[in-house]
Amino acid sequence: MKRMQFLAALGQIGVAGAAAMAESPAAGFRGRRAKTDYTHEVEAPPEAVFPLLCPVREYEWVEGWTCEMVFSESGVAEENCVFRTGGAPHGVATWCVTRYELPAKIEFVVVAADMVMRLSITLERTAAGTKLHWVRLFTGLTDEGNAHAGDRTVERDRALGEQLNYFLKTGKMLRAAPTSGG
Repeated sequence: MKRMQFLAALGQIGVAGAAAMAESPAAGFRGRRAKTDYTHEVEAPPEAVFPLLCPVREYEWVEGWTCEMVFSESGVAEENCVFRTGGAPHGVATWCVTRYELPAKIEFVVVAADMVMRLSITLERTAAGTKLHWVRLFTGLTDEGNAHAGDRTVERDRALGEQLNYFLKTGKMLRAAPTSGG
């Protein structure tokens, strides 16, 4: 599927969704928007970092990561790749890679039942390695999604940066400390 066909299909879904919303009782609903912005540096070049920003490769370094690959011609992240994740707080989410510029930038649009997120990750070469810049833009699709939009912080990206840095240094996944029972 070519980029323009993919974007046209997404646009058609958006138009159909907007038409359905206009006919629904929630026609007066207005989504709430929130943005997070986080920068993290790792001691590895962009060429080593970028391939790890992939739903398949994240199994190597993100503890607890699970996904279902829906479509990828190569089997890994690429432009127009589609995969699903599940779990709290939004249930199943469908991710679409909308921009893939090796080794400088990857962008996703993520659609869940109550929220849409756009995630942009930019990689910049530095003297010490790579500066990663995560920008997340959340938009609530429901009252519940609006309530969660305001709860967004950079903590998730901070944790990912630490896990990525640890993996790049050791080749191993950074695991959470076990909690004591009782």
